[in-house]
Amino acid sequence: MTRFGKLETGYFDLVKQAARSALRSVDPGRISRVYFSSFAPRELCGIEDPAGMVLDAVKASCPGIDAPISGPFITGGEALFAALEASLLASGDSLILACEKMTHVGAGIAAGLLAPRVNPEEKLYGATLPALGALASLAYQRSFKVPYSAFHLVAEKNHRNAELNPNAHFRKRIKAAEVARSPLVSDPLRRHHCAPMSDGAAACVLGPGRDGISVRGWGRGRDVRLFHERPHLGRFRAAQSAGASAFSMANVAPADVDVVEIHDAFSPFEFINLEELRFYRLGESWRALAGGELEINGRLAVNTSGGMKARGHPIGVCGLSSMVEMYEQLTGAAGPRQHKRAQVGLVQSAGGVARDCYVFILGAG
Repeated sequence: MTRFGKLETGYFDLVKQAARSALRSVDPGRISRVYFSSFAPRELCGIEDPAGMVLDAVKASCPGIDAPISGPFITGGEALFAALEASLLASGDSLILACEKMTHVGAGIAAGLLAPRVNPEEKLYGATLPALGALASLAYQRSFKVPYSAFHLVAEKNHRNAELNPNAHFRKRIKAAEVARSPLVSDPLRRHHCAPMSDGAAACVLGPGRDGISVRGWGRGRDVRLFHERPHLGRFRAAQSAGASAFSMANVAPADVDVVEIHDAFSPFEFINLEELRFYRLGESWRALAGGELEINGRLAVNTSGGMKARGHPIGVCGLSSMVEMYEQLTGAAGPRQHKRAQVGLVQSAGGVARDCYVFILGAG
């Protein structure tokens, strides 16, 4: 992956950087498929043919590649899921790429551009991502009696982890009290509860026999199309469904997992997703955080990369950047972020307010 943040590097060059890094030790003749993810290349960057641009960048990085490209998918998780499903039927390696360029537009403009991508009908009523995220967070907090201060601790932990990540957008610690004082964005979400807009790219190669790291199970879940039609606004049924499928396929249980990279576009989502994936009972994961269980060398290390909150949030890239973090954890290459017992890891990728969700379980050895 590239560095995340406010970058001067252009879209085309970010793709080239990520592709070149992923392909450094790969025989280009084995790449038979290319999958590409980018949430809003046309809306944010005016790129009319994003797939063509990406294919040009891949060929510039590795001229030996001659493979069809699929995409753009909305999330890195969606692209990876498509590649894994295809790998069951086809030979050869797959290259999965993701890129987003977001920081050149203001937050308000970006929210307006992205809202129709989330849900065009509800956008008519002002339903931006932060607004819907706030509704979900408030419903969760009230339903399960979660203290508001616990949301601040998520941001504090993830910034602390990101300080150890050289590719993170924010490599600076913040205290819970600073989170509590940050301006309201959409009640109850404050600025420091929200992941930033970031530029960045990531890539991975999927194929047999790579470094002893395997994707043991994967799953996909989808919720109802309209947010207000959900039976419970503070529950993420798509995460529950995707997790159940991935755990079943991998033949492991939540208790077997050592490291998790989980969707935290808004800090309360870290709790919601941990509970939907059955790591904790509903309304109980905040106690694990307060007790130190979710730290880098806790019982379940969560978002060792810094998560979307501090690693950064180039929307269509986050699923793949989480895979990069998990690969480094399972190969023992995460440096000061290394979880000492990392053998089984879980990566979650979600779109919108968890309407679409993908879960991947990886293992070492």
